Amino acid sequence: MKTLDDIWQEHINHESLTPKTMQDLVWHIENDVDPLDAITMATDMDLKELSPYIARHLDHTDEYVRELAVGCLVGRLQLAEYAQKGFKMAKEDPEENVRDLAIFSIGAVLNRIKDKNLQHEIAYYLYQKLIDQDESFKGAAYKSILEAMEIPISTQPRVRDLENMIDFSLVERFKKKYGI
Repeated sequence: MKTLDDIWQEHINHESLTPKTMQDLVWHIENDVDPLDAITMATDMDLKELSPYIARHLDHTDEYVRELAVGCLVGRLQLAEYAQKGFKMAKEDPEENVRDLAIFSIGAVLNRIKDKNLQHEIAYYLYQKLIDQDESFKGAAYKSILEAMEIPISTQPRVRDLENMIDFSLVERFKKKYGI
């Protein structure tokens, strides 16, 4: 069995993985005591075919594993099939950091969601978090709105400035686009 370092080196050398090496990476995702590096590696390699293995960690007991899994599947790999689970995590996860990253990430898939009711529900939730008196998730919600409105990353405010640089005309266009 290859180590994660060996797997990464194969990816660098060949820009792909053999089927055996892919199986080794799956093993690491499923069996490592701390699967964070294996999940990150699969995401960095854009191995969307490994998403079902990563998705098993959306209910992991460790909050950091759940946080990384939702951020990778919904935010980085932009897999709309995990939007409903990501939305549930945004609303219900017991840990604030997991809810925050789920909110931060879900805008990346909002336009790809085929279920218009779910799409509207998520858009409405993001808007509510943006205007909520409790400002805990305001920056994360605005980041998702920026993503959903396809604002290039190069023109988006830095993460730490998100809450203070809200473009309300953009928010109005977002509301109109999603029927809020």
